[in-house]
Amino acid sequence: MYTSGMRRSMHPSLLAILIFVITLGTYAATMPMSITLEDAGLFQMVCYHDGLAHPPGYPLFTLACSTLVISPEVMNGNLVSALFGAFTIVVFFFLLLSITRNSVVAMSVALAYAFTATFWAQSIIIEVYSLAAFLLFLCWYTLDRFVQHKREADWYLACLVFGLALSNHWPLTMLSAPALLAVVWPRIRSLLSKLTTLRFFLTTLLLFALGLTPYFYLVTPPNDLFGVYGPINTFNEFVDYVSRSSYNDDKSGATIADKLAFLSWLPLETIRQIGFPLSLLAALGVYYSFKTAPRHQAIAFLLNYLGCTFLLTLMLGFEFDRNGQAIFMPYPITAYGSLAIWLGYGLLAISSLHRLMAAKVTQCALGLFVVLTITFTNLPFNNRSEDSWVEDYFSLLLGSLPEEAVLFIDGDLLSFPIGYLHYVKELRPDISVYNWNNLTFPNRLTPVAASKSKREQTLTQFIETSNRPIFTVETKFSPVSSYGLYDQFQLPGMDNAYLLPEAEAFLDTLSDMYDEGRIFRQQELELAEFIFASFTQLYIRYQKQELTTLNTEQRKRFNRLLGTFSGKMMLIEDELGRTDRTPNKPLLKEVATAAGLQMPTHIIKKQQARYFYYSARILLLEPPEAEEALRQLEQSINLFPATANLAYCLRNELLGIENSNGCDSFTR
Repeated sequence: MYTSGMRRSMHPSLLAILIFVITLGTYAATMPMSITLEDAGLFQMVCYHDGLAHPPGYPLFTLACSTLVISPEVMNGNLVSALFGAFTIVVFFFLLLSITRNSVVAMSVALAYAFTATFWAQSIIIEVYSLAAFLLFLCWYTLDRFVQHKREADWYLACLVFGLALSNHWPLTMLSAPALLAVVWPRIRSLLSKLTTLRFFLTTLLLFALGLTPYFYLVTPPNDLFGVYGPINTFNEFVDYVSRSSYNDDKSGATIADKLAFLSWLPLETIRQIGFPLSLLAALGVYYSFKTAPRHQAIAFLLNYLGCTFLLTLMLGFEFDRNGQAIFMPYPITAYGSLAIWLGYGLLAISSLHRLMAAKVTQCALGLFVVLTITFTNLPFNNRSEDSWVEDYFSLLLGSLPEEAVLFIDGDLLSFPIGYLHYVKELRPDISVYNWNNLTFPNRLTPVAASKSKREQTLTQFIETSNRPIFTVETKFSPVSSYGLYDQFQLPGMDNAYLLPEAEAFLDTLSDMYDEGRIFRQQELELAEFIFASFTQLYIRYQKQELTTLNTEQRKRFNRLLGTFSGKMMLIEDELGRTDRTPNKPLLKEVATAAGLQMPTHIIKKQQARYFYYSARILLLEPPEAEEALRQLEQSINLFPATANLAYCLRNELLGIENSNGCDSFTR
């Protein structure tokens, strides 16, 4: 029953419409209009071409977006997430209205959740997380109605929605399942009694199974599909795909220290969602929810938060660096719903202090203050309406290739945006784009499961027999001609470097953005570092050619590249690899010291380990400094043991330990 004050308020349905319009309008105004990184390019390809998303498959989202994405434009795909995000906030509003019986607080909390850092970020790019939140809170709401009104229809609907939630993102749904159990706990005895009746049990099972039927989609697409690992042909492949065993989140380099670091980082990431001052209000709300809310709901709030944050951290094996944090960031999207709810209970706690604070106008003012504070706190990070440099770079890369070229690429960072531009927007239809590992694109030269030797043999044969110009963004063979944007395979004796004016102009723009701090998302920073490294290598090679010199502007550009960490790493790598003379140890020590002092926080552990390995190599040049080199090698191994073979081998050599066969090719 609503209070008389609520009867005088706007009808909840009208408030819900207003919430939907505000939320969707804000998302549409701040979403990117060009391709971004993350998994955006993959989902654009999958949705536009009815493909297969990466494990666990997300069949419900794929079915939905395949229906809704009817245009190759980026905004069409992003609007799918925005729609689900706006619907989530409407359901969240009704859930809070049911729990708090206060329309002002419910509306404030719903909009606060809409503009938390993570929910906003995931609702403006094509992703599965806003749909995951929608289904979870819809299930929560229907279970709450079942508990309050004891209607079997609400239970049946909750079973169907729970099945659908599992068909979208089963790991996050299962982590939130304890919270749903807490919601229904007051009716658990009567529910268990009902489940002993055949009709109720069969209806429950049927509707739950109906929610799982989207999984049939995973085995229906044809062989020539877009998808990271290609089609699913057997039951075992289906199980592996859905269970994510083929896309394991566990990283062998992660340790207990990484888990502990994540656990200490999570509170800070939670605070980032709404800002520190409002986090104090949410902390008050935790206490007030246990004091005033139904006990089962207060426990549900807590379990929902812990499930997709601390429990998930203990289950995963991510390395604690900026890359691991970036991958983890969207996972707690539903957990932050509890944070918003606690914020609402903080507002209710303030309202209980004095009659003036309980007045409707005061509650409205406080609610508006909370929503605007969160919105403007997170707007700089989530306003991506002007983001375009990623698409500009890859469009330049594709556009500058000669006619009928063949381009090989590798890694999600390159494959997804290039795949979108080529296969969805049909940029440069005359060229052929392949993935080195036969992933993502339908034109696989060998099956994904082919052995490494078979794959390499097929690739080598393809390259040697093709009469088309063949390029790669990452060098795999030699000799090549370098262009900065890519390398071209050449016949022996044709190893050259070329400076493209349009590429140099883009490099100036990117350097300005980097220096001004306008590139700050982790994957964008990684791409920028990759570009700086590629062009530094190009300039070094260009200067080694006979009859080529850098002009004043190019020299200035090269010095600017050497001012970056990645530029210094390329200079060190080139100098250490010199065969025409002894590497210049004083120069290398100076450059390595400068690189260590400026190493950005976004550099991942693998690259940090590489830096310390190079530092050890430098120390071992004549005259050798073995003791300090050993310390550098140990630091390299501790940072990234999974790929520290070089460091292991060099350390063992220094210690007089016999190396394995895998070290035979490793030299100083």
